[in-house]
Amino acid sequence: MGKLILVRHGHTCLNVPGRDERLRGWLDLPLDDQGLQEAGETSERLAKYPVEAIYSSDLRRARQTAEILRRRVRARVTATTDLRPWNLGIFAGQRVLDVLPFLNQLNHHPELPAPSGESFYQFYGRYSQRLTELMNLALASEQCIVAVTHVRNFLATQTVIEHGDRDRVPVRGGPPTGTLLVVEKQDGIWRMTTDNDVLSVTAKPQLAEVRA
Repeated sequence: MGKLILVRHGHTCLNVPGRDERLRGWLDLPLDDQGLQEAGETSERLAKYPVEAIYSSDLRRARQTAEILRRRVRARVTATTDLRPWNLGIFAGQRVLDVLPFLNQLNHHPELPAPSGESFYQFYGRYSQRLTELMNLALASEQCIVAVTHVRNFLATQTVIEHGDRDRVPVRGGPPTGTLLVVEKQDGIWRMTTDNDVLSVTAKPQLAEVRA
């Protein structure tokens, strides 16, 4: 059986840590110079895997990352809205610190849509369905399926693959831009591998910064 490889898109001008971090959401941001370099480095790591197909969020930062991967591994790219992050509507582009009370309300009421956006449950539903489909494609393949997506999707992945409680998806932390995560089934158990560390799907990663 093959593997599912998740890639977080490269860095953008709004991926600023600390007090100046801003929500990206569905803003159609391009990669900055750092992001282009990260995507190139990720493509070199990806090259050691036999890649059958690449699926990507249709937002520009993900599509640019996917195109750089495609040039290296020579696999077709399919863009889809299902791999977009949580649509936080009018809060996109604003400083996390400035809208933190509103974000906390949305986290405490996951059925509540963000203004001009979607609820967390809506996001989780569309992403979990597509992720499950991609996992099934990987199981049926002798090669690897790649999905280029966003940090909020990475945070939800572990809960999806272990059929966990969607109300317990982490709201902080997440891997840095350019991260490559391998999801595969070993001895009947889905496991995730990143940075040469194997994590059981029951093990929770350490969480640090606000990431939305």
